[in-house]
Amino acid sequence: MRWLRLYLRSRRVPLALTLATAAIVLVWALWFAYSDSRAINVRLISLTVTLAVAAFGATLSGADDALDHTASMNWPVRRAGHLVLAAGAIVGLLLLTTITEARFEPLTVVLRNTAGMLGLTALGAALLGVTRAWIAPLAWTLIAILPMMGPSEHLRMQVAGWLIQPADTTAATVCATILAATGLLAYTLYGCPRRPVAQTAPDH
Repeated sequence: MRWLRLYLRSRRVPLALTLATAAIVLVWALWFAYSDSRAINVRLISLTVTLAVAAFGATLSGADDALDHTASMNWPVRRAGHLVLAAGAIVGLLLLTTITEARFEPLTVVLRNTAGMLGLTALGAALLGVTRAWIAPLAWTLIAILPMMGPSEHLRMQVAGWLIQPADTTAATVCATILAATGLLAYTLYGCPRRPVAQTAPDH
């Protein structure tokens, strides 16, 4: 248990959980107060998922890059477990709203968008480092929620705007699955690139 507490603290998981919860509660409260619809808009679902994923994206690397690459620990298993638990935490927080009148639903969209965005964030962390991992998910989300984007029968639109497509859109599901699998594989196998020592050394 002591190792787990140290691991969570070194990854800033409590802060990420707080930020993700705050984002979800804020969107839920605004929808509950100002909308007559029970189901929260899919664009707001996508934006909320992206904010929650960005919060947990900061936990994909610890303070000591050298420790994350040491061969004395089975880091691939820990990295995979970290992503799975992060996805579970985000989905769990979103599904808590189903006991209220304002809900993040349908569940298939919540699962699809969380898996795809977390995979894209993990892929960004593996390629660019954890400090830049949020760029691609946020950019894709902002494009997808533009007014001219919407449910479409055209394949290119379904892929570009997969975040806001209906739950039964095959192209959107395939796109999210590819992002999730690619990000999981890349981050699990390679982790984040090592940062210069000057960026990881503790302040004195």
